[in-house]
Amino acid sequence: MPIIAMTKEMGSLGTFIALEVARRLDHEFLRNDIIKAVARGYRVRETGVVLVLEARPRLWERLGDRSRRYRLYLEAAVLDAALRERVVLMGRWSTLFLHGIGHAVRVRVCAPVPVRARRVMTRYGIDETEAIRRLTTYDEGVRARMRQAFDRDWTDPLLYDLVINTEAVSLEAGVRQVLELATAPEFQPTEATRARLRDRALAARVRATLKATAATRGVDVDVSAAEGGIRLAGVVASETEREAAVAVARAVSGVREVVSETRVFPRPVR
Repeated sequence: MPIIAMTKEMGSLGTFIALEVARRLDHEFLRNDIIKAVARGYRVRETGVVLVLEARPRLWERLGDRSRRYRLYLEAAVLDAALRERVVLMGRWSTLFLHGIGHAVRVRVCAPVPVRARRVMTRYGIDETEAIRRLTTYDEGVRARMRQAFDRDWTDPLLYDLVINTEAVSLEAGVRQVLELATAPEFQPTEATRARLRDRALAARVRATLKATAATRGVDVDVSAAEGGIRLAGVVASETEREAAVAVARAVSGVREVVSETRVFPRPVR
């Protein structure tokens, strides 16, 4: 069975669809587990991960590298979770990180603002003005984050295999649509699609570990993976930095060998 990756707008009822899909497929449902895996694996605060996921980026974040580091941590955690295969991954980052993986069904659940506002009013006992304010803040924050991380419009339907509008489609019909795609021949895993995911996951794990390690946090090199082999390419500031990058990559779980094609180019002194 394929991996199911789903994202939702606030008030779209997408979580209910995802949970029911997971139940009927006997898949593991993962949402906050991804954030916990990032915090545990890369020694960062869960609250910081949530901010990077949801809030509009502030100026100091756009100028710094924290958002980029957290994006790499999230990518590694998402792809590692996807290796379990029988999973429903809830979160917009999952749908984008799994782009190009043939046995991943990527779904977006949405609804018009007035419909979502009524649902939010009922759930939280607030008036329409406050509901729309919350939706606007949430939507703008997510859109800005997706632009920053992927240079993509989160609402673009071409990013997904299926878009469900819960104003027009009942929850049961939405569940059936996802299940139908999950049984479609074109989304079934093959050895080729599994190998591609393994390579992507390993490369992401190495990139994240390089950024999480003090000695290599400033290293920005291209990382590619093939059947357990890692290739590092690009420019480093010193021979010491090159050796550190190789050592860190070699220690990552799943790495069999590391080939470094990096070049030393000292950074200018300011």
